[in-house]
Amino acid sequence: MAKPASRFAGAELASRAVRLFLAGLVPDSVKQTLQAQLEPVRAATPQARWLPPESLHLTLLFLGSVAEETVSPLREAFGGVCGHHRALSLTLAGMETFGPTRSPRVLATTLSGEVEALQALVADARRAAEPLVPLEPERPFRPHLTVARARSAQGDRLLGRCRSALAQGLQGTFILRDVALFESHTRSTGAVHTEVQRWTLAAHA
Repeated sequence: MAKPASRFAGAELASRAVRLFLAGLVPDSVKQTLQAQLEPVRAATPQARWLPPESLHLTLLFLGSVAEETVSPLREAFGGVCGHHRALSLTLAGMETFGPTRSPRVLATTLSGEVEALQALVADARRAAEPLVPLEPERPFRPHLTVARARSAQGDRLLGRCRSALAQGLQGTFILRDVALFESHTRSTGAVHTEVQRWTLAAHA
């Protein structure tokens, strides 16, 4: 019996654009540990849009709007990249914000550990994607987990206070074993991410 055609099967389907990004998957145990450490500041800043634990991920490469027929070649390219990299040990470190210092728009955790190996994975993924999709200009890679966003385009000064309140750092170490390609859908309540394909990195030494 023939298998049903995938919605990402290729050119035989009507072409449309999809928004994609490549991300590392964070273990559930670490998400729970992080949420527990964030709870005091989260309770004090209910006006911010706090990401639910299931949405936490480590963005590696933002691909933007991609023609659907390009998804299959991207999957093949990223599969090759992940096959040449091993799992990585990463640690929740501190907090940082993005946007204006006084009214930042994003609150995120920083990550330490095997960051150089992670940067090599990101560089290889970028090289694999460049022949297939136009990418944004390359910027220095700063590994982080976004945990909250301001609801206003003008930012939220209380997110800056959250960063200060957690200046002593965070606790939690994990092995980054899996990388996935996601499709992003924008909703009124925030972005919803659908996993397209997942790859497991080589065993950690």
